[in-house]
Amino acid sequence: MGSYGETGMLMLELFSDWRDQVDYAKGEVIFSERDPADAMYVVVKGEVELYKGDEPLGAELPGGIIGEMALISNSIRSATAKAIVPSTLSRINVDQFREVIVKNPDCALHVMSVLANRLKVANMLLHG
Repeated sequence: MGSYGETGMLMLELFSDWRDQVDYAKGEVIFSERDPADAMYVVVKGEVELYKGDEPLGAELPGGIIGEMALISNSIRSATAKAIVPSTLSRINVDQFREVIVKNPDCALHVMSVLANRLKVANMLLHG
C-alpha cells in the first residue's frame, strides 16, 4: 500500500511536522472498525496494518494514509488500524484537509487515488 514513492513523499512533506501528531506503541489500535470516522491519518514514522475483521488488508509505511474515508463521508470506520511498530501519525480532520487541498490540489488527487484502490480491493474481497 503506502511507500516512500512520489506521492508518499508529498504526504510526508505536507504532514511530517503537522501540529496534531499522535504516537502509538507497537500493537496499539489507532481506530477500530465501526468507530465514528472524523479524521484521516498520515503515517509519519513506523508502520500501520489495516484489518477487516481478522483479515489483514495491507500495511501503510511513512507517507501512507489511513482513514481517508472520513474525509469523504462522515461515517463509521470500515476497517481497524493498528501500529505494528512504534509509529507517529499526523491526524487531519475535514476542515484541515480542505485548507491543505486549497494550497496543494495534488494532495486531494492522492487521497482520491488511494480511496479508489481501496474500493477495488474491497470489491475483490467481496466478490472473489
